[in-house]
Amino acid sequence: MKHDDLQEDLARHLRAGTDRMVWTNTQLGPSGSPRPDLFTIAKSFARFRADCYEIKVSVSDLRHDLTSGKWQSYRKFGHSVWFAFPRGMAPLELVPKECGVILRSEAGWRAARKPVAQVLDTLPRDAWLKLLMDLHPVDVHGNVRHPRTASEYTAAEILRKRMGDEIADLYSKATNAEAALRWRIERADADRKAIEESLEQRRKDAEVVRARESERLDASLRDLAQLFGLKEDQMTPRLLATAITSFRNRLRGAGIETAITMLQGLQVVVDAPAARAEEMTS
Repeated sequence: MKHDDLQEDLARHLRAGTDRMVWTNTQLGPSGSPRPDLFTIAKSFARFRADCYEIKVSVSDLRHDLTSGKWQSYRKFGHSVWFAFPRGMAPLELVPKECGVILRSEAGWRAARKPVAQVLDTLPRDAWLKLLMDLHPVDVHGNVRHPRTASEYTAAEILRKRMGDEIADLYSKATNAEAALRWRIERADADRKAIEESLEQRRKDAEVVRARESERLDASLRDLAQLFGLKEDQMTPRLLATAITSFRNRLRGAGIETAITMLQGLQVVVDAPAARAEEMTS
């Protein structure tokens, strides 16, 4: 899943599975104020509870956020800060112990580690005003969100009371299978994209290798053409093939033997004076 997809997926999970109001990508005050990916407030008069969530899609993204200390700016607005990312993306030890961790797997979102909550009586005035302004927030595509619906767990429990355990179990298995299938499809799409990118990179590397080999071949052909007395502007495949054939024909038959005999005779002529001089000194 991409960042915005995980954000909306977690928002649906929090709205359906908990009794909380959820805002996504809402700035907690005027321009320049912190902007967590998700911000939630429990629907309770007796117990005020606010939480900030940060979505991460890569280890580098997580490390950058931790290094910059961005998450610490959220502590002024929430009892706790959560990091949310796909299961297996990063080790839990990488996340500060003060923060909670919630992971997305095929089965859905599950809390992997609870945060260390701090005392917070209320929010700053500007934050309350901004939340009121965004009382009916839109999703990342600009569409108004639908009213909160019951979670699959709640629906299964209602079925269990009305229709019995067997029907409720069938419903639970169907919803779990649908969630697992959706997750696998998303992972398959991600794997397919990674394979396509790898193949494209290999194709580019192969083109570079072919270009280098072509340059070396062109240089070798130029040298060969010069050896046969061809000028560079005459170096066509047809003329080069004709020159090679002509040279091969000249070497056939007694041509090589004659050349060897001539070289041997020349060697004798060259060595004769040296041999006579040696005889005289001895």
